[in-house]
Amino acid sequence: MQVPKDPDTFFSSYLPTSFAALQGNLGETTSPGAVVFQVGKRPPLAVRIVSGRLECANGLPDDSIVQIRLSEDDFEPILVRGAERLLEGNADAERQLAVLRALTLEPERVRLIRAVEGSVAFVLVENQIERRVTLTPGNTKVEPTAAECTVRCSLDDFLAMQRGTVNPFELLMNGKIQLTGDAQIAMALSSLLV
Repeated sequence: MQVPKDPDTFFSSYLPTSFAALQGNLGETTSPGAVVFQVGKRPPLAVRIVSGRLECANGLPDDSIVQIRLSEDDFEPILVRGAERLLEGNADAERQLAVLRALTLEPERVRLIRAVEGSVAFVLVENQIERRVTLTPGNTKVEPTAAECTVRCSLDDFLAMQRGTVNPFELLMNGKIQLTGDAQIAMALSSLLV
């Protein structure tokens, strides 16, 4: 399946179609909240599981687990190329949809994530170009540049962490991940990505 480069098609068509491969494993599962994507100036899009099915709706719901913000320019390099690389690597369906990992976390873990105060910005470097994605727990409206913690690494290492082929602690110890600001925020939100 080709990964669409347009955010609207990515979220309305590609994501639900890719998610269908997981439905058999989920039964009647309902997620403990929504993952909200904010791409550039587009309206926020909330994604959740309801009775084993993926649903998308505009808005920032009260039960948001995490908000994922990135610019229009960074959408393709991070989400589209990330999805393409996971498909090329024959990652299983769960790894391919790692961005939705929060939807299957236990309610207690989600409660702890929502209680985290602050955001973490991932600065992902590819060919000397910096791409940025910001994670903010809950439904707090925060400016994307106001992250209290910054994690800097290569886009390749970031995707390898999502695939589970490298250990983030090893990357950190080898200097391939640099943390600035409140590292506790990154640690508290790590279960969303790896």
